[in-house]
Amino acid sequence: MKTVVAAWGAGRRIRRLIGASAAVLAVGGFCAVQLKEAAGAGREGRQALVRAEAALSDGDLARARNDLGKAGDAFSTMRSDVRRLGPVMAVGRFVPFVRQQVRGIEAFTDAGVLVTESGVHLAEAADALLGPGAEDRPISGATDQLRTLGAGLDAGIASLDKAIERIAGLDGYRLVGPLASAQREMARRLPRLSSRARSARDGVRALVAFTAVDGRRSYLVFSQNPDEVRPTGGYIGTYGLLSATKGRLSLDRYASIESWLDPRPQAAVPADQAPTAFRILDPPVRQLIANVNHTASWPDAARLANDLWQRGGEAPVDGVISFTPDFLARVLTVTGPVDVPGFGERVTSANLVERADFYTHLEGSTTGPGADRKRFVAVLAEVVLRRLLETPARDLDALGRVVAAGLDAKEGMAWVADPDVARPLQERGWDGALPRTTGDFFFEAEFEYAAKNGRSLKRTFDHDVTLEADGSARTTTRVTIANTAPLHVSANPDSLSYITVYGPAGAVLDPRSDRPDAAEPDMAGHPAAGWIRAAPPLGTTTLTIAWTAPRLVEPPAGGRSEYRLDWLRLPSHAGDVLRLQVHLPPGWRWAGPAPPASIALDRDVHGVWPIEAVR
Repeated sequence: MKTVVAAWGAGRRIRRLIGASAAVLAVGGFCAVQLKEAAGAGREGRQALVRAEAALSDGDLARARNDLGKAGDAFSTMRSDVRRLGPVMAVGRFVPFVRQQVRGIEAFTDAGVLVTESGVHLAEAADALLGPGAEDRPISGATDQLRTLGAGLDAGIASLDKAIERIAGLDGYRLVGPLASAQREMARRLPRLSSRARSARDGVRALVAFTAVDGRRSYLVFSQNPDEVRPTGGYIGTYGLLSATKGRLSLDRYASIESWLDPRPQAAVPADQAPTAFRILDPPVRQLIANVNHTASWPDAARLANDLWQRGGEAPVDGVISFTPDFLARVLTVTGPVDVPGFGERVTSANLVERADFYTHLEGSTTGPGADRKRFVAVLAEVVLRRLLETPARDLDALGRVVAAGLDAKEGMAWVADPDVARPLQERGWDGALPRTTGDFFFEAEFEYAAKNGRSLKRTFDHDVTLEADGSARTTTRVTIANTAPLHVSANPDSLSYITVYGPAGAVLDPRSDRPDAAEPDMAGHPAAGWIRAAPPLGTTTLTIAWTAPRLVEPPAGGRSEYRLDWLRLPSHAGDVLRLQVHLPPGWRWAGPAPPASIALDRDVHGVWPIEAVR
């Protein structure tokens, strides 16, 4: 009997346990259904946010608002689906698998709402700048709107940071299905969005500071002519003075550089204090403001220009900006064509470089009423700059894109003394400074003396790299400069230049190099030396530079390494080619495609190629 009673009692406990388990499983099943519906709404919200991000990037505020509205509706539905669990939620939190999904859904819902709020802040801020009224408001007077944009970016960044924190709290959770993929995607995208928003905010703050909302600032503006080659672009042929007063920009004067130099003989660097490019001549010559860009560093050139400007009796400036004709051509793609007064020329983005080149050469000096070749470029640059300042704010996004592309290509450079403006310029590489890098590096900085053939010079760089097992390397570069233009007594006698070559950080010039004509100081950690070369009309000249680098790469022992190459082109010069060979030591191989054998230098090269040890 005792055995029967005991068996009956055990069976009753088992039945209760089974019943309780069934109830828990039923609750878990109900939770799973609701959570699946919530995840579907979250997926819709996520897709709407991606579309809104693309619309904001395109400047389509109407489409961005529409997609943000859809995202908000989707996340509201998602939150309702979760709340519909009601009291069952408490039980669901004790079911191990379901518990993690519930917490994941809650975090994802919160993050979605926060990201949507961030998008709304950004759209409203952009609307203040680009919305109603932007048709008539010039960008030179949009400072209040820029401040509003900055405040909107601040609010958007705060919401994004909270969303990032919420999603990061899910690390280690075993999420499944759409929820797992959504968590991975948001964990990848949100920090990137936050970084972009911060970059935009810093840029807006820099613009507000640049336009001197609370005072007045002035900036020197130079045009560089690539037909007279210089390390930062070309000979400085024209100058202007740009003023910023309580948020408004104005171009106070613009003229040829000679009109400033001729009455100011005192504005010069004495011959015995000038850089090598001036002292190496016989006899040595003084350095003038038109040739401050002898260096590969625009900040150094700009500071010297500010010094010589003051020696000429002018008040100090707050920054120095330069551009080439290629930069102006980019601007005209947004502002439209311009007429050049006194020359009967209509200049477009397509013909600007060609017309500037025409007037720069002697052929243009007899064309048009009073057609001074320097005066044409000065008048053209002034007209384009004034058109830029008058551009309606509705075109700010398009204008910002082409200006950024020109600065990326080093067709424009800007040095500003204010650290709040200088920092974003430095971070983007828009200040024209030689970058500090690790790995392989090459920049050939040319200073041409007495010709206007720069666009006719084509360079071929045969760059051979031999890597050793300890990570050291020997690099040999044979530079061939081809002068593709015929003889012209003043425009193309030859390509006589002082050439400074910068190599990998920490490297030493190897005896295999051609004997240098002068030593040059390191810049940004890159060793340098100088040579004089001249390619005759329709002829070539060559230069061989070899470096020994004690550690160009890290050996891939036990894992992977990489070969890095940063190769800078001469700004606004086309047609140069890099021919590259990299030799690996025994036991190494490329972990993917090898570096290409030929690269057109229509832009700077920043390449990374993985290496692994052979197993």
